[in-house]
Amino acid sequence: MKRMIMLALPVLILALGCDNMMKKDHQSRKMEAEAKKMAVANIKPAGAASTQPSWGTPMGIVTFTQMGDKVMVHADLTGLPPGKHGIHIHEKGDMSAANLMSTGGHYNPDKHIHGGPTTSPVHAGDFGNITADASGKATLDLTVDDISIGGKNDILGKAVIIHAKADDLKSQPAGAAGARIAGGVIQAK
Repeated sequence: MKRMIMLALPVLILALGCDNMMKKDHQSRKMEAEAKKMAVANIKPAGAASTQPSWGTPMGIVTFTQMGDKVMVHADLTGLPPGKHGIHIHEKGDMSAANLMSTGGHYNPDKHIHGGPTTSPVHAGDFGNITADASGKATLDLTVDDISIGGKNDILGKAVIIHAKADDLKSQPAGAAGARIAGGVIQAK
């Protein structure tokens, strides 16, 4: 009997070890899949931009990457007029109006006041400003925790909007950032 137990013990240990490894591998793959949830908004000039040459021809991409309960936002834009421009998520992905007013107001599912990315609580879509250099290039890197890709405060199907002026980060309801000069619908990648 002791001999059978001694022979069976290594097999049991090996089986338990394999089961543990499989559980860890499953957890690792699940975390990796969550971390790779991505969405993008391809930014294009507003239709009204053709009548407003001072708006430039803004283009680029805004990438959203879900990392646990936070979302990393990276914007890489060109063709903007030099200076600061408000950048927000708006509530609708309807880009049909030449002035982009069809995208509605700032995305605000929790009914907070307007502000900037360093104040709290604010609209889920309040990203503050993006600054274009003299050649019209601008980048933004931001990590936020009040939106998600496919979960609570889902951003899929909403629009990223770039404004003509800087967001003052305090005027209600939207920061006095002026006309909507460019935008794109957020889609899963």
